[in-house]
Amino acid sequence: MAALLATVACAQTATKPAAAIAADTSAVADSATVADAPAQVAAADTGWPADTAAKPCEFEWFSEKQPVDVKRTKFALGLFHYNIEYVIGGLEYTKADGAKILFLNKAINKGYDDAKTQDYIIDQTLRPILEVFARHPTWGVDIELQGMAIEVMAQRHPKTLELFKKLVDNGQIEPISFHWAAQFFLAFPREDLQRSHALTKQAFANSCIPLGTVVFNQEGQAGPGWQNMLVAGGWKVGVFPKNLWKYQHKNDDGKWWPLYTSEGGLMVVGAGGVDKTSGVDVAWHFFDDGELRAVAKTAAGPLNPYFAADAPTDPVRVKEYEDELIGLEKAGYFITRIGDYVRHVQAKGIAAKPAPVLVDGTWQAPSTNSVHKWMGNAGILAIGVEADNNVRTGNMAARMQVAALQRMVDAVAKDHPKEGPGWTTALAALWRHVFRVQVSDCSGINPWEGEILFGLEGNAEILAKSAILRQQILTAVGKPHVMVDLANGKVEFTQAGPPESLAEKIVDAPFAVTVTSDRDVKVVWTSVGPNRYRLSVNWAVGQPDTFYGQTALTLPRFADEFAYSPGLLETELRTVKLADLQLTAGELFLPLPNGIIGLGDGWYAIKQVRSVHLAARVAEKDKVVEFIDFTAPKPAHSWQFLVVKGTAAEALEIANRGNIWPTVHH
Repeated sequence: MAALLATVACAQTATKPAAAIAADTSAVADSATVADAPAQVAAADTGWPADTAAKPCEFEWFSEKQPVDVKRTKFALGLFHYNIEYVIGGLEYTKADGAKILFLNKAINKGYDDAKTQDYIIDQTLRPILEVFARHPTWGVDIELQGMAIEVMAQRHPKTLELFKKLVDNGQIEPISFHWAAQFFLAFPREDLQRSHALTKQAFANSCIPLGTVVFNQEGQAGPGWQNMLVAGGWKVGVFPKNLWKYQHKNDDGKWWPLYTSEGGLMVVGAGGVDKTSGVDVAWHFFDDGELRAVAKTAAGPLNPYFAADAPTDPVRVKEYEDELIGLEKAGYFITRIGDYVRHVQAKGIAAKPAPVLVDGTWQAPSTNSVHKWMGNAGILAIGVEADNNVRTGNMAARMQVAALQRMVDAVAKDHPKEGPGWTTALAALWRHVFRVQVSDCSGINPWEGEILFGLEGNAEILAKSAILRQQILTAVGKPHVMVDLANGKVEFTQAGPPESLAEKIVDAPFAVTVTSDRDVKVVWTSVGPNRYRLSVNWAVGQPDTFYGQTALTLPRFADEFAYSPGLLETELRTVKLADLQLTAGELFLPLPNGIIGLGDGWYAIKQVRSVHLAARVAEKDKVVEFIDFTAPKPAHSWQFLVVKGTAAEALEIANRGNIWPTVHH
């Protein structure tokens, strides 16, 4: 609590963080080469592991090979979304204590560790689709995968990578990649995805493959900050999922315009039906997990990598898909890529329309309650084990320590030529581990125990290794303590330790809140300054006869609107009027990576993301904001919120100083 109080005190006098400004205004640098990225980002990507050390090519963007034919009106599009971490940690997971556990406890999964499960995805689900397009050199398609997948192919599947590169060079495949690992990035600071972008761009450069300028990504995450960041990073077109659009604008189903503008860039609704009055006809032949198309299909649907041992490539289904495309071609459709479709639309003079108000979410929004499935809503495979809040608060704690180490290494590595290279290499490995534990499957949609442990144990390992590296630096510098300001990058090595905690006085609640729980709970309000409160929700141990893992906090909302910082856009606080949305489910869920949600009448609630990092539910009719955890752990635990009465600028500063750019003391 001492560190938290010190952070809050700093927040009220802090200026705009220099590091954040550098990161958020670097469109030119980001769209050039990795070497030109902001200094703090580039520093994370030195000291590459030996298997990716060679840099034979400069980074380049995918470019079109063929001229536009404005006579074309019928387009067939497809986007294969691949996830090399579909089963993070594999179907046989080795726990921190060395014990092995199997998915569904089935012996057939023995040996399917992280690497073998990845190999299955490349061999049995990706390569067969690549071979389809190799047989038809006039066809185009979009393939989305992580930067990590390029590295895996380079290391263990060079022939598949060679085929992939050939199809890219032919202009048939536009490779889409917006993250190095399958991160649930809307829940984390912009800096993390910036660093992930740098790794991704370098992975493509290392394999001499240009990166596509279209963006789709893990779980179809999208929103204002996502669109803003893709434009700033040099990408051109965001693919906004139709189900998420309908979740927010139910009356727009099937009436989408061919092209929209948003956040200074272009946007396509996928896989959306196009308004025929535009003069173009679009047929989507695929828009789903790529792993599902080339394997056997059961009555319940296609098998997926959770059943890798039982789901080899099915030639019948591959031929079925190939025949479908042959049929589309015979029907007059031009089988091409999204980027090529966009330039045809532009060449035909079809003007892009402004997108409506859009907020953060994921591509299967109705069935997953948007982001809630990864931030508080339970799956069915690990009841009693799934721990969304523990995973995501642990992610935040781990990334904070690694970000602090980044500033420390940036500050002193040059003065320690003997130790510095080792520090840099260790730091690069820590960032990669951070990105892997931020992967979506550690908390949803239906994670199994191994995936959850990958996140929980990974967080603990990052913290332990961070402590070792930090102590190495402190020993080399000759000081026992350090203070790191994540906002401006200032690092101060000291003899004195962290500041003492400030006393907090218990006060009356400024407004009423409601808690719902399967256990005893104590709500405490304390004062941390004028019009500044701490709301502590202290959950007792769940009792065996009543425990079912559900806890919730309900806050009042005083207006028919809410203010929030979109994921990846923590420097802004945007107000959304509910009248500007037509919510299919009458509610929406927001990730709030910097924790802030405006309640109206000048009130702001700020979840402290290292104690509670659940999605915020905003109800359309009930004037409330709720934080609901269906995966609450049985042990006692506490949620911490700051509640502020003040200006938007004041509240935003406090939120970012506590959650995004705290001052870290050791």
